[in-house]
Amino acid sequence: MVVVCVTVALVDDHELVREGLAAWLSGPGSPVAVLGTAATVAALRASEAWGACVVLLDLNLRDGSTVTENVARLVSADSRVVVVSESETPEAVRRAVRVGALGYVSKSAGAEEMLEAIVEVSSGGTYMSRALALALLSGPECNRPKLSDRELGTLQLYAGGMPLKSVARRLGVTEGAVKSYVDRVREKYAKVGRGAPTKIDLYRRAVEDGHLAAD
Repeated sequence: MVVVCVTVALVDDHELVREGLAAWLSGPGSPVAVLGTAATVAALRASEAWGACVVLLDLNLRDGSTVTENVARLVSADSRVVVVSESETPEAVRRAVRVGALGYVSKSAGAEEMLEAIVEVSSGGTYMSRALALALLSGPECNRPKLSDRELGTLQLYAGGMPLKSVARRLGVTEGAVKSYVDRVREKYAKVGRGAPTKIDLYRRAVEDGHLAAD
């Protein structure tokens, strides 16, 4: 008889990824029970899977939310968060850890590692690869500007290819407000000696700091 000890939910905006992972984790003999999956944290909140013991959260969702906002919402529901991503991005993971994420697992991880992370985090422990742990401890931050959640969200959408008007619509603010956020981001990068006068420059800075995945 299979003994279920951990309830799990998955948040990823790629349906094939989340459904495939759910099936993978629910195999015979698995110590976890997947309560549900969702494309966004807001969608998860409206489902029966809200409040699962552990939530596997994709680092970069395309709904305009930031990882810090998402982790904070999940932690407020007493869920323990494991961030999942295609690449190790120390700065983004630092942000998640600061607001309560307890683990990080690469999407390329095997089933055993994924389950190990879930079980470890469910008991209040932390989990991440040795390579990422070293990066988190040693990565330089002095030349990385401190962006607010709104500035970061704007940077991800605008530098990721959206025009100002579309970013404004996605964030529910005016086009003028978006331009103000972009100007602030540019000012902050300029102050640390990493000017970003063009949209391409902003994209490069976002990739360098782990806010966007390189194309």
